[in-house]
Amino acid sequence: MVAPGPTCSYMLRKEYPRLLNTDAARAVAEHSRDACEFLMELHDRGALDTEFAASPGKVAYHIPCHLRAQNIGYRSFQLLNLTGAEAELIERCSGMDGTWGMKREHYEDSLKVAGRLFRQIEACEPDAVATDCNLAALQIKQGVKTPPQHPLQIVWQAYAGEAAAEKA
Repeated sequence: MVAPGPTCSYMLRKEYPRLLNTDAARAVAEHSRDACEFLMELHDRGALDTEFAASPGKVAYHIPCHLRAQNIGYRSFQLLNLTGAEAELIERCSGMDGTWGMKREHYEDSLKVAGRLFRQIEACEPDAVATDCNLAALQIKQGVKTPPQHPLQIVWQAYAGEAAAEKA
């Protein structure tokens, strides 16, 4: 199973086997991968095409907490760098905390929490902004000029010969 969202892959790998406590759940967990982790495993075996037609330029990459919690390394960041991107790793909280930041009573506080993330992204002066997390992307979209994309979108654009900034 390959999951494009870190919360999904985290659930399949960590929570699903713990909640169900079955051999089937453990088998699913063992065979589940984050999408960028899967592509980097292909690369590590020499099975990933790395003939990119264009570099995405400078990419501010926000690594989501559910991806860090899986202890798989910075596979999305590494994949972005394979494209020729000048990727900058940003490890700051987006202030979403699941759906906490989406609730009316926490909305302003969530933006305050995300303020450091917004400032670090803007200081990077990126051509593109990337995050694997859909919820973090919603928050980032509110606080920075460059709309966020999933790293896979930026990788696809590099294969297609399109600058990431053209598609944001």
